[in-house]
Amino acid sequence: MIDFCNIDNAKSYATEANLMKALATLGLDQMRPVIVRNREGRFTAIFGLHLSGMASSGNVMAAANHGFKTIN
Repeated sequence: MIDFCNIDNAKSYATEANLMKALATLGLDQMRPVIVRNREGRFTAIFGLHLSGMASSGNVMAAANHGFKTIN
């Protein structure tokens, strides 16, 4: 099996509420992330470059700089 988007090493939080609070603090909550759970049951966010608007704004590294995964 090939891991094309391994989320196990992404920034994660014990609860969805904690994740959402962190996203709001970082200013990433309005970028429409996909909320998922990793193999340990922790919550993380995946950002689509085009879905989130990061591609059009030119800020494609916003989420990645904070340890979250981005996909095209």
